[in-house]
Amino acid sequence: MSKALENRTVAITEHRFEKELMSLIERHGARVISCPLLEERPVENRSELRSFIRQIIEEGFDYLVFFTGVGARFIGEEAESMGQSDEFKEAMKRTKVVARGPKPRAAMGKLGLSVDLAPEKATSEGLLELFQTQKLAGKRIGVQLYGSPNPDFVSGLEALGAEVSIVQVYNYGPASDTSRVLTFIETLLSGEVDAITFTSGPQIDSLFATAETSGRADALCVAFNDRISVAVVGEVTGRALVSRGVVARILPPAPKMAPLADAIATYFEHTDR
Repeated sequence: MSKALENRTVAITEHRFEKELMSLIERHGARVISCPLLEERPVENRSELRSFIRQIIEEGFDYLVFFTGVGARFIGEEAESMGQSDEFKEAMKRTKVVARGPKPRAAMGKLGLSVDLAPEKATSEGLLELFQTQKLAGKRIGVQLYGSPNPDFVSGLEALGAEVSIVQVYNYGPASDTSRVLTFIETLLSGEVDAITFTSGPQIDSLFATAETSGRADALCVAFNDRISVAVVGEVTGRALVSRGVVARILPPAPKMAPLADAIATYFEHTDR
C-alpha cells in the first residue's frame, strides 16, 4: 500500500526538533530536506534575568506571563543555577501563571508547576482578550518575552491599569551558515520540493532575509504561491508568511509536530499538486 507522501519531497526549517519532525514526515513516505534556520540562544548578559528571578522570589507578581516553552525552561534553569530553585517554585505557586500556548504549559509541568490561565488563541491578542476579563488596576505583571520585543502587548496591559515588568530570556541566532541556507533556497527554486514547513515567524523572516541578499526573495514568493505548498504551525507564524505575500495552504489542527506531519499527508492525499 502506497503512503500519502510517497514520491514527495518536503523541506523543513526546524532546529530543536529537527530529527523528530523528519522522522514523522518520513513515516508518511516523503523524502525530507532539512535546513535549520534559527536557534534560541540564552542572553549573554544574565544580570537582567537574575534580577527578574529575584523579583519573582522577593517581591512577587500578581501574574506571570510565559510566551514560550524554551523561555520558561531557561528561567527555571537559571533559578537552579542561582541556587534558588525551591524559592522560585514556591513563589510561582503564589502567582497566577499564564501560558500563551501548550509549549509553556508543558514547560511548567516539567518544573512541577501548574498553569492558571491560558487564552483561547495562542497569540498576543488572545492574551490581551484574556486579561480584559481580569481586574488589572494596580496589579503587577511579569512577562517573559521571546526572541524579540513586544511593545504592543506591554502597552495593552498598561492600558488596562497593570504595572508591567519584562524580561528577554533569549535571542535568535543562525542555526546554519549562510552558504547552506543559500543552497537550500536554490533547492526550493529548483522545482523538486513539494512542501515546506515553518514552526515560527522568525524562521520565515530569516529565510527571506538571506534570499534578499542574493536577489531571490521575489522568486521564493512565486515558488511558495505556485509550486510549493507551505505548512505553518500557529496563527503568528501564518501572519509572518502573509506579510511576505504568501498564504499557507496547510494548517495543522494543533501546534505540535505530529499534527503538522499528518496535515501535510492529508493535504497531499486530496490534491494533485
